[in-house]
Amino acid sequence: MLKIEDRIIQSIFKIFSQAGKSIYLVGGSVRDLLMKKPLNDYDFATSATPPEIIRILRNSKIKTYPVGINFGTVGAFIDKVELHITTFRKKEIYRGFSRKPDVDFGTNIMEDLARRDFTINTIAVGADSKIIDPFKGREDLERKIIRTPKDPDSAFEDDSLRILRALRFQSQLGFEIEKNTRISLKKNAFRLLNLSGERIRDEMTKLLLGDYAEEALKNLMQEEVVNYFIPELVPLKNLHQDSRLHHKDVWMHTVRVVNNCPLDGKIRWTALLHDIAKPYVRTIDEKNVHFYRHEDLGAKMAWGILSRLRFSNQDLKHICFLVRKHMRANLYTSLWTDTAVRRFAAKMGDKLSDVLSISKADITSYKKERVAKKLKELSELEERCEELISAKESKFPITGDELMDKFNLSPSRLIGKMKNKILEAITNEELPDDSENKEIYFEYIKKAFKKELGI
Repeated sequence: MLKIEDRIIQSIFKIFSQAGKSIYLVGGSVRDLLMKKPLNDYDFATSATPPEIIRILRNSKIKTYPVGINFGTVGAFIDKVELHITTFRKKEIYRGFSRKPDVDFGTNIMEDLARRDFTINTIAVGADSKIIDPFKGREDLERKIIRTPKDPDSAFEDDSLRILRALRFQSQLGFEIEKNTRISLKKNAFRLLNLSGERIRDEMTKLLLGDYAEEALKNLMQEEVVNYFIPELVPLKNLHQDSRLHHKDVWMHTVRVVNNCPLDGKIRWTALLHDIAKPYVRTIDEKNVHFYRHEDLGAKMAWGILSRLRFSNQDLKHICFLVRKHMRANLYTSLWTDTAVRRFAAKMGDKLSDVLSISKADITSYKKERVAKKLKELSELEERCEELISAKESKFPITGDELMDKFNLSPSRLIGKMKNKILEAITNEELPDDSENKEIYFEYIKKAFKKELGI
């Protein structure tokens, strides 16, 4: 028995029971309850068809919306909480690059549970609070094991994304992948070639954001799963960073950098790809191994990879900018002048915080004193950026009102552009930053904005 006190779940149980339909809480919802985690999803399986689900909910004045009506799923909201209610399925198979499965509807909960991905997600609870667990999912939860409810080869053939999903659950839960399931991961990894870029992107993002991403990434490489969707990462394995054989190869360094990053999708994707070009620019002289300009080539390679995975243009540009600039902050020393610090901050723009996060995460040496020294320097750089930006904003040499009075202008975006132009010139040392002679700035604006001012 699993006593559920959640008001929303009890409400759905009551509504469908009164309508004469069976309904169960299923999947990750039950898993999270058994693990005493907060509910992030409300997923139900029912004997009702999609039209019946909509009618039952609307009769109870519950707002519905289409999620995948053709695949049996209806979305709903109760007090701004989102629910997914799906007709029993006995089969769900993804074919080729399609994101839409071929679905055969079932007649009972046992058929529905049998077609699910992993045993930890094949547990259901009905309105009577009885737990239905035909594949020993609770036992696997206690043992912290990820395995398929049926033959893993068949499970991965039905939906190849389950190969990545196994590793994603490992990343999120910290569980081990059961031996036969793990063997099948490697054996069936080629099936990932049939998946759309969007499905891989979404699953990999969840993997990268897991609390146990480090172990999952190690297995992603060890089981040769990554070979089929980001093969550019494979040469990082066993590529050492200096001639004396560094304490870890570039791949293990990459894994550590991802693990050191804050839980932000764009930052963690940057960490995954930041050294991707190193195998292609590696040179060796008498003393050292070098990777000259790897960040520039890396940004170009990242662009290709992220495009292939169908990232939005905004995210693609953001991540590639971070890859290209990930080395910049690590060049900092306390000898930098205020002007140099201001110039650095200006070039990083609104991505300054992300660049600093990547730089801090990128320091993964076996020498603790070296790590401490570089982290101290980066903290100093961050503090100086904040102080100088704040000081510049409070002591800007010319105000918007002064610009409007001088050029007879009304408040508009043009005033902001003028101020930004002056700030850029000060940062590049084209203008002084503390002159009492404001005509210097007015003359600069006249030359820079001739067309807008009609001069």
